[in-house]
Amino acid sequence: MRPLFIAHMASTLFMVGLIWTIHVVHYPLFAHVGESTYIEFQAEHVNRIGKLLLLPWLTEGVTLLGILLLAFFGTRRDLRLPAFLNGLGMAIALIISGVWSAPAHGELADGFDADVHNRLMNANLVRTLAWTLCGIAAVWLLARVWNTDQPDDESATKS
Repeated sequence: MRPLFIAHMASTLFMVGLIWTIHVVHYPLFAHVGESTYIEFQAEHVNRIGKLLLLPWLTEGVTLLGILLLAFFGTRRDLRLPAFLNGLGMAIALIISGVWSAPAHGELADGFDADVHNRLMNANLVRTLAWTLCGIAAVWLLARVWNTDQPDDESATKS
């Protein structure tokens, strides 16, 4: 069971680091690109960031589904609270990505607009905090599994 939780935590923490970098470094720089190169910059941002987050975000989602199944339909009832919080954070991040962030990037594809950029920054702050909740929950989940999913030392020493 540990590999599932390790993969989940690793992919989640990658995404937490990525979203904080985007929020603190990358998105604020949108306002400083310059009109003559902004449209190309925005297109490259969407293209490159999409390639960077595809595998970790997919891994995070698939492993979270496995964890939710274990917690709510399997034998690991002790994982319900952190799994629920992780799922809640992921749901918030997905909704914000689909409802606010992606449409804002679509609008910014035509050129920089300060109002759209401000909406993107505000929505992304909530998404960043939601992903941070995911990171905390992922660490909590792995710690809980690590403490209870111990190999049988007695059978290991007999072989």
